[in-house]
Amino acid sequence: MHHLIPKKKLGASVLVVAVLVVLMINSTAVSWEQVFRGLRQIGVAGLLLALCMALTQYLCLALRFFALLPQARVSLLKVCRVYALGHLLNHAVLARAGDLYKIFAINKASPNRSFGTAHVVSALITERVLATLTLFAMLFLTVDWAAIDFTDIPFGDTAHQLVIGVIVVLLAALALYLAQRKSTQLRHWLRELKTSFFDIIHLPRLSVGLGLSALAWTFEVLSMKFVAAPLHIDLGLGQGILVLLVLNIGIAVPLTLANVGIYEAALVFGLTLWGIEPNQAIAIALCHHALQIAALGIWTAGLNIMGRRPAKL
Repeated sequence: MHHLIPKKKLGASVLVVAVLVVLMINSTAVSWEQVFRGLRQIGVAGLLLALCMALTQYLCLALRFFALLPQARVSLLKVCRVYALGHLLNHAVLARAGDLYKIFAINKASPNRSFGTAHVVSALITERVLATLTLFAMLFLTVDWAAIDFTDIPFGDTAHQLVIGVIVVLLAALALYLAQRKSTQLRHWLRELKTSFFDIIHLPRLSVGLGLSALAWTFEVLSMKFVAAPLHIDLGLGQGILVLLVLNIGIAVPLTLANVGIYEAALVFGLTLWGIEPNQAIAIALCHHALQIAALGIWTAGLNIMGRRPAKL
């Protein structure tokens, strides 16, 4: 790889940020003076508390990944290092390149010769399923739907989008089926993937994964809460969970480096659903995104330093 940051992705980032800046400058609802006032009002104490929540959030995510890899026989420290660096690569390099790093790094680190890349792929898929299920469960258990005004939400043609999604999935499944018929190696890998899923589907292990997913979502909401508190905004768990749902939908397809611009726009939209003033929402979104990246960078640097220390006899 000649460039750590692809030129196309860098160009897309600059373009998206430029468009968003122009839109906000021309918007009568946004006052940069009030945004900067909000950033100053949040202060260092609020940022440090939010950073601690973000650090704990990433610890929960790394522990969930570790819990889903029982056959890898890789140390917790090594798994956490790979997971943190992989997440960082997902932000900076090609779409989901960090997941590829996780797959090959864990496979290489495993002393178990029967452990293959299919096991890591199944763990990555399982953790996304657990995260999604937990998010929706928390959404329906904690959100006060009566307090939300849905009239201004652009749902679009949901049925049309659903049909397109089903068609895309069916075409992908057909392509995979035809490919595995012609490739013995692919067919063997798919069998290994199926077997690894059955290894992971173990009630205690899945329960741990669900619990860590719930903790991770909760700590991310708390991170936003501590950022919003100095602005005299009491962000509840249900409110934060809905904001995170909007955020994850918004950044589902990574278009820019670290989702810059798209991340903030999705967060602002989610926060304004609860009546939070746009200028305050922008200040919260900027801080939250910066803290998420900072926490990931701190974890990556700290774990790499710990991994380089010589073992004591």
